[in-house]
Amino acid sequence: MIGSWFATDYDEPQHVIEGLPVEVGSGRDPGLCIVDQVVRGAAILGRVTGDYGAAGLKVSSPGVPTRVSVVIHLDETGTRWWSDRVRPPRLAPELPRLVLVRAQGELRGAAVLARRQGLRRAGGAKVTVEFDLTAAELDGDGLLMVELAEPPRPDWLRDRVAARSALGVRIDKISVRAQPPTTATPVPAGPTGCDLALLPPSGPERFRLELAPVTPAPPLPRSPSTKLTRRKPARAGFKVLRAARRAGTRVIAEVNKSRPGSGTGVRAVDLLTGVPVELELVRREAAALELRRTGPAAGPVLIGLDPADRGLSCRVVPGR
Repeated sequence: MIGSWFATDYDEPQHVIEGLPVEVGSGRDPGLCIVDQVVRGAAILGRVTGDYGAAGLKVSSPGVPTRVSVVIHLDETGTRWWSDRVRPPRLAPELPRLVLVRAQGELRGAAVLARRQGLRRAGGAKVTVEFDLTAAELDGDGLLMVELAEPPRPDWLRDRVAARSALGVRIDKISVRAQPPTTATPVPAGPTGCDLALLPPSGPERFRLELAPVTPAPPLPRSPSTKLTRRKPARAGFKVLRAARRAGTRVIAEVNKSRPGSGTGVRAVDLLTGVPVELELVRREAAALELRRTGPAAGPVLIGLDPADRGLSCRVVPGR
């Protein structure tokens, strides 16, 4: 709080969000008091403009344990932002995004964002990350800080996820409610759309990794950067080429669908410490691997197929 000696006539009283539940889904909400490398939105909370982004909500301390939900979204605008700023090779395919979710200075979860590829365009990828906070973690000033950050990248992961993964990603909504008696969702629902998957540290020790064919992503378009490419004929030609490339990629994927081979294995890494995590292959099925985690994990565990296969999508299912 600014002391009276430093106050000015332009200072406004700080807005505090009172009571639970709390839901902030717009950058114009007065409860959103801090943004760092996040541009505010009208229908969304904001979009990350750098290698990381943080948003702070001024919440009246509820005095009880709470559950926080953060909705993260990768859309067409976000991928165009990323392509124009990172400038990947023109023939390099679009790669999944991997972002860490921090709150109150600690790692709370992670998200894999891989857009579903359609015949004409790609759809968005949306993930909800939930985590619990104790009453002591949201007391005093009542400031809830949520940050999207870059993950550690072991050698086997370096060329499988996009560089600067948080750039362009949307934060659609942050909600806070009283903590229900059940724990936060231990396993993300649904397939990831790529050959990577996440297992929370509180996830099951034994689980199935279901594998299904998916259409690989084509290269991302770039915004025109020269006088020639900005002209309408050139832009129309580029659009036709992109459509043909997307259709060709989809046709090839449909005709020659990827399937897990007899040598398909997995690798895993702890996203908090960057240390490899040991996974034991219990049983191999036609379209699934039954795995058991034999090593400890302090944070979310990222699982990747070995060898990599852009034509396969992973889904973690708790073991029976």
